[in-house]
Amino acid sequence: MIRAKRVFAYAWASPTTLVGLTAGALTLATGGRVQRRLGTLEFHGGFSRWFAERNRFAAMTLGHVIIGRDPCALDSCRAHEQAHVRQVERWGIAFIPAYLAASAWAWSQGKHYYLDNYFERDARRACGEWW
Repeated sequence: MIRAKRVFAYAWASPTTLVGLTAGALTLATGGRVQRRLGTLEFHGGFSRWFAERNRFAAMTLGHVIIGRDPCALDSCRAHEQAHVRQVERWGIAFIPAYLAASAWAWSQGKHYYLDNYFERDARRACGEWW
């Protein structure tokens, strides 16, 4: 039964994971690397480094794929990003639109689009971050 739940979770999250795998393929094609951790593929270097630096983040979750600037960034962000993996498993294809809507909602209320985003607050709580 547990295996069936995991298979369903991966299938439910697969549309978002496909976006992540596209970023991962670009990462590998531009000299980046991949590692498997806690049921995800973590990509770093190459395209992932460029995209992270350009958009000023250390790591980002796209389904069961996490892209990061470098191995240290992935190590330091792993618990937070794994919380986002669980969110994607709950929300499925609706995760990206829901995440963007949560940012828009926070911003429309005069709050910070990232720090006050429901999904970011939930991830911070889930991994013990309190800022």
